[in-house]
Amino acid sequence: MSKRFLYVICAFFGAVAVVGAAESDWLLAALMGAGLGITVALVVHAYPNDIAPPADRRHEATQRRKAAKASARS
Repeated sequence: MSKRFLYVICAFFGAVAVVGAAESDWLLAALMGAGLGITVALVVHAYPNDIAPPADRRHEATQRRKAAKASARS
């Protein structure tokens, strides 16, 4: 699944949940809210590097580069 697709699904669930709440259809709002929560959890699980602070990503890149240099020497 692409990130864009997951964002579209989040927007859909959020919009339907808002409409359900506005129409006092709380079951629909609750189901769509649960779907939104599950989709957000999928995004967080599938793309953890997008959530990490930039310093952590730079550190990971440094570690990979050092490991590649070490393996090239041996």
